[in-house]
Amino acid sequence: MINTEWYSIRTLTLPATAVALLITFFIVWLILRLQFSKKWSELYSDAIFTFIIVWKLSLLVTDFKTVVNNPITLLYFNGGTMGVLLGVIVASLQIWRKRQSLQLEEQEMIAGSWAIILTQSIYQMLAVLFNDNNISSEVITLAVLSVVTLVILWRLVAVKQALILYTISYLIVAIFQPLGIGQTAVAVSVILLCLGLTIQHERINVGGKK
Repeated sequence: MINTEWYSIRTLTLPATAVALLITFFIVWLILRLQFSKKWSELYSDAIFTFIIVWKLSLLVTDFKTVVNNPITLLYFNGGTMGVLLGVIVASLQIWRKRQSLQLEEQEMIAGSWAIILTQSIYQMLAVLFNDNNISSEVITLAVLSVVTLVILWRLVAVKQALILYTISYLIVAIFQPLGIGQTAVAVSVILLCLGLTIQHERINVGGKK
């Protein structure tokens, strides 16, 4: 979705997409905290912190000269699309590195998938509600992702299939959005799918050897 609105929090002005992302992080963290073991909410919050830090500091990579000349720009700007992708990749690698500390029970496998799917789904829905884009694309996004997310949360499909189902659904939805299939969120969705499938595959292999 294209950002069309800005929100002010005292002296800080944030785009609607950033506000949607921050609210999403809190909601998903709260769900993990209430529904699953404490370690999942801690792992999620650590990954989010890593994402934000890398995203902000990525300006050193994308516009090093400006940062050197005016370091305070790090407070107000970020690395844009490149920064988002770097943040997601580093946060995903952090989660993958800590995978050995996670339980292999089915309940814990569901927690990981929920975190990946809900983060994307809630963000997309809030981005629609907080901005003013094409009505048809907004309706399609809300309708499709709502139905798919409910199907997944009701556990009507297995964990691995849930990750694939959501990603495919979002790719289809993205076609009807203003920025199309080439938007950053699509690349993020694919990265998170790979993270989820990698962890699930490893768990299944380890579980099968027990």
